[in-house]
Amino acid sequence: MALRRLPRLGLCARLPDFFLLLLFRGCLIGAVNLKSSNRNPVVQEFESVELSCIITDSQTNDPRIEWKKIQDDQTTYVFFDNKIQVKPVTPICRVPKAVPVGKAATLQCQESEAYPRPYYNWYRNDVPLPTDSRANPRFRNSSFLLNPETGTLVFSAVHKEDSGQYYCIASNDAGSAKCEEQEMEVYDLNIAGIIGGVLVVLAVLAMITLGICCAYRRGYFINNKQDGESYKSPGKPDGVNYIRTDEEGDFRHKSSFVI
Repeated sequence: MALRRLPRLGLCARLPDFFLLLLFRGCLIGAVNLKSSNRNPVVQEFESVELSCIITDSQTNDPRIEWKKIQDDQTTYVFFDNKIQVKPVTPICRVPKAVPVGKAATLQCQESEAYPRPYYNWYRNDVPLPTDSRANPRFRNSSFLLNPETGTLVFSAVHKEDSGQYYCIASNDAGSAKCEEQEMEVYDLNIAGIIGGVLVVLAVLAMITLGICCAYRRGYFINNKQDGESYKSPGKPDGVNYIRTDEEGDFRHKSSFVI
């Protein structure tokens, strides 16, 4: 039997890091002959590799083959029940740092390397959270829903008790991985302070407006070229022509009146 084209096993994989365990319906039988076509394969990261396990002689007709990986004294499944398994890597967690009381909040946990796809669990202060806060009396003051398939933890309206250290664990049959803890703070809105600040701003704007009006009434914004009123010579009335004679030495008007 040959296991072909294992996708992305991590860093360079060598066959001695793996061992083959054959279980025959709950009984371990050693009377079997195995061989491999390539006992020392070397592969670069993100490239495919073929690990072969050929049964040449066996005393059973229905053996179950499991591939496992030994790394750092830990054993994890790689191939089990005719399926390839990949352990989750450290998931990416997004936790809001500060949320006002009564507002909605969403926490996200994502992992993209595991196979099969992992399921997610959220923890607050090292306490596991249920999928629905209403299902557990311990969280009756909270209002959240957890989707274990997507890793999304949604608070419809946060409370002060929701403050704490949050982290997520992604798990599948091959293992699990945890993100680092992140703190979410839930704070009270200072309504009185907000109203007071708005009133102060309005009062300042009113004072500025009043000052501008007073300055305008006192003439500070009028540009006078002369200290007194400007003098302008009167113009000729319409319909009157002035004629000067030598005898009079003065002007007299010629009657010419237009209606």
